[in-house]
Amino acid sequence: MINICLLGSTGSIGTQVLDVARRLPDRIHISALSAMNNGERLLEQISEFRPEYASIGTE
Repeated sequence: MINICLLGSTGSIGTQVLDVARRLPDRIHISALSAMNNGERLLEQISEFRPEYASIGTE
C-alpha cells in the first residue's frame, strides 16, 4: 500500500492523482489532502477519500 500526502489536491495534477487513486484503491491510500483556495472541492475530496489529515491555505 502506498500512502500519499497530496498537496494541491484540487488543482489539475492533484485531481489526476486522485483519479489514479480511485482506480487503484487496493494499492493507493490518500493519507492527507491540502488545497489553497477551493474549499468546496476539498470538502468533497475529504468525504470521498477520508484522509487522516486535511489542510486549506489562506495565502
